[in-house]
Amino acid sequence: MQSKQLKLIHVAILLGLFVFAFSTYSIASQKDGLLKIYFLDVGQGDAMFMETPAGSQILIDGGPDRSVIRELGEVMPFYDRSVDMVISTHPDSDHVAGLIEILKRYEVSKILETGMKCDTPYCKAWDDFKNKENVEIFSASLGDTIFTEDGLKIEILSPFESIDGKEFSKRNNEGLVFKVSYGDQSILFAADIESPIEKKLVLSKTSLDSDFLKIAHHGSKTSSTEEFLRAVSPITAFIEVGRDNSYGHPSNEVTSRLENFSIPYYRTDIDGRIKLTLDGSNYKILRSSPNPLSR
Repeated sequence: MQSKQLKLIHVAILLGLFVFAFSTYSIASQKDGLLKIYFLDVGQGDAMFMETPAGSQILIDGGPDRSVIRELGEVMPFYDRSVDMVISTHPDSDHVAGLIEILKRYEVSKILETGMKCDTPYCKAWDDFKNKENVEIFSASLGDTIFTEDGLKIEILSPFESIDGKEFSKRNNEGLVFKVSYGDQSILFAADIESPIEKKLVLSKTSLDSDFLKIAHHGSKTSSTEEFLRAVSPITAFIEVGRDNSYGHPSNEVTSRLENFSIPYYRTDIDGRIKLTLDGSNYKILRSSPNPLSR
């Protein structure tokens, strides 16, 4: 574990240096000391884009199709064709399919993932593309931490042990759960975990308390238990979900729980692309109109 932690910390230092040395022009106007997180409107899937205070760009998952390309075109300069880091929480198609398109069109420096084995057509395509590209690939699990030179901290909270090379019939509960902290503010990204992992996280006494929460599994009734919401105690939550999806996401059970806890929430099927801006103490949330092309 120690060597892996050192490796990931080294990645973070290189990430900051890479941005400073090679991307000064493209991000100069965006080095404003703010952490910006975009919940992209990609339909029934997850895709979030994060720009650190120094301008490093991190894409978290890629959604179910090419919609992520259109969405990135709205939040990145048109001439910018590079992403410093991609975080792939788990290789289900509604998270990884769009990442294949990203590798086709953008220069990606680093990929952070669980390393779990997967033999679906999307997984095979993802593995083929990432192994052909000149990109550093790192597997992460509990205890791994990334520090960036601009004060950002990314803590991996789950999976609880390395699953690099392991195969699972169901991948939701093996996904990367991580907490991003900047100043006195934090946001928890819960991937697609369900109640068993939520319970395990709560019982582990992990520091789940966060100002903001990316709701797990698109608001499925199998996630966002009362115990988990109580432990995280967010002031605002965000749901990545497609309009009129066949799964009934987000479930009435989850939205009712959020309302019972007085947690306001935003959802991409209604609010479109959502921008959360943090300065370490204060925050601002902006919404766009839903894109009719994102289902």
